[in-house]
Order: sequence, then C-alpha cells, then structure tokens
Amino acid sequence: MPTKEEIESQIMDLWDEIFDLDDKSQEELEAKYAEWREVEPRLDEGVDELVIHIESMKGISDQSLIIYKEVKEIKVRYKQQKDEIQAKIDALNKAKEKM
Repeated sequence: MPTKEEIESQIMDLWDEIFDLDDKSQEELEAKYAEWREVEPRLDEGVDELVIHIESMKGISDQSLIIYKEVKEIKVRYKQQKDEIQAKIDALNKAKEKM
C-alpha cells in the first residue's frame, strides 16, 4: 500500500499532466485560430463572437465551418483527458483521506 507521501507525489504528477494538457491544448488552438483567421476575418472580433456567427450559420465558408468543428473537437478531446486525470486525482485524494 502506498504511503501518504507517495499518494501526494502521484497527485502532483497528475496535476502536472493536466497543466501539460492545458499547454498542448492552447498550442493546438492557437495554431488552429491562426489558420482560421486566414479564412474568417471576423475571428479578429473575438472567438466567442465568431462562434455565435457560425452557429447562426449566416454566410460562412465551408472551410471556416471545418476549422470550427476541428476547434470544437480539440476542446472536447482535451476536456475528456483532463476529466479522466481529475477523476484519478479525486480517487487518490479519497485514498489519502482514509489513511
């Protein structure tokens, strides 16, 4: 059975994984936003405004819609990975409390 210190170390490692995922997600999104800016000048107004524009489906290009879907997929993928790690952290915290 792991010691309390070992559990705390595992938790810290998992938090490091979450921070790494945040960095990777941001890098992927920034690259995708740069690509998106080339086809969608309204992106300079802000991502949220553009998303509202896209979801209303008013005069957007097919390429812009594809990039929008890719951005959503990136966000969902990283959220799922972070949620899985957070579940492990929660389980380790519960185990630590029982000690």
